[in-house]
Amino acid sequence: MRFAPSPTGLLHIGGARTALFNWLVARNTGGTFVLRLEDTDRERSTAESEAQIYRAMEWLGLDWDEGPYRQSERDEVYADAVERLKASGAVYASWETDADMDAQRQAAREDKRAPVVRGRRDWTDADLARFRDEGRVPVWRFGVDVGGRTVIDDFVRGEVAFEHAAIEDFVVARSDGTPTYNLAAAVDDHAMGITHAIRGEDHLSNTPKQMMVIRALGGTPPEYAHVPMILGPDKKRLSKRHGAASVEELRDQGYVRDAVINALALLGWSYDDKTTRFTVDELVERFTVARISRSPAVFDLKKLDHINGRYLRTLSDQEFGDALVEWLRHDGFFTRHGDGTEDLVRRTVPSVKRKMTRLNEYETLAGWLFRDLEMQPDAWAVLEGDVKHAIQVVGGGLGRLDALPDWTQDAIKDVLLDQLHIMGSNARDFLEPQRIAITGSTVSTGIYESLALLGRDESLRRYRATMGRLAELWNA
Repeated sequence: MRFAPSPTGLLHIGGARTALFNWLVARNTGGTFVLRLEDTDRERSTAESEAQIYRAMEWLGLDWDEGPYRQSERDEVYADAVERLKASGAVYASWETDADMDAQRQAAREDKRAPVVRGRRDWTDADLARFRDEGRVPVWRFGVDVGGRTVIDDFVRGEVAFEHAAIEDFVVARSDGTPTYNLAAAVDDHAMGITHAIRGEDHLSNTPKQMMVIRALGGTPPEYAHVPMILGPDKKRLSKRHGAASVEELRDQGYVRDAVINALALLGWSYDDKTTRFTVDELVERFTVARISRSPAVFDLKKLDHINGRYLRTLSDQEFGDALVEWLRHDGFFTRHGDGTEDLVRRTVPSVKRKMTRLNEYETLAGWLFRDLEMQPDAWAVLEGDVKHAIQVVGGGLGRLDALPDWTQDAIKDVLLDQLHIMGSNARDFLEPQRIAITGSTVSTGIYESLALLGRDESLRRYRATMGRLAELWNA
């Protein structure tokens, strides 16, 4: 069994899902996973977009057994196929202009017929001489048998039939000799011995054309599985407006590989009615095309957040720390804050792991540890709203901590809770100002862990700096 996903441009969510499905079935059946790049569109296919595909595939762990094959490097293969089709009479030269074909389509619409086009094959020698004098160069069209019918026995959609009367004589080679998508894809499937093609249902209408080409070349078309479209939460076709559009964007936003694989697998496939969490090995073992749904799949970043957060919490502290350090290094965190901060990052793991949904939330939760105290406007507004209260509770916390002989998390917690009871405050009104005093933010690791991580000297220095600023405000 040979499977060939054919990404083009960036590896978007839909393309990644299709590649994953092909990879899972190939690995489940012991088949061959062939990577093919459809790069004949020069505007979309650049060296950087190709490099992005490799990075995304490698990050997802979708290793390929053959390839990559680039369509842009297979011109001779396609030209040879066109010559064979000419020799067999499967294709013919079409001299019509775009205006001629538009007129055909319009006439068909007016007659309530399918707007398909077919070229003339009865031009006289005089006509052909005139066309050549005008500088016309023909395209080559596949001559569709208008009385025929192509049936696809699709793994997902069942039997799908296409009446040839509704399929136009499609172009296989443009006037400059370059192949069209339908020719290149069909020739590649035939030449590479592809036995199974799993792809998006938006390719379904192309399939009978490609099957005709393969059969005209003397081959047998692959077996097909056309997977459902992916929609956004608003049930409209997935696009950039729904959030991250490519695999690299998901990685950059702090999602981890196994969670992304899990989420992609659930886009149109299910194992049963209740299981939603799978390791990659479990997916390889359990994935079959028989359980792919016909219904459109919905990609929702909120659901991915849930899957990602759940996955992070299953990791050991060592595993979480490794994943976090790798992501922070990719993000440039250590360049900004210094390579010597990795040890401190790892010491924060027990405090941040239970609070994080994505790895890119680390800066918000713990970034204050790696820079001087920077009071955020929304945090200062909390203290500024009741300066007297802020001075009382921050000062109370400072006084108890300054006298603390043993700077441990448990000891810090004991004295702060004792001070809270002495002052008769509720926990939020007392502890929130303590957090702001040392972090400059309303969002951070827990106050007790934060103080322990920051250390005595730096904690007390920040307390005093905050108290000084509050005193200035009080005396103003």
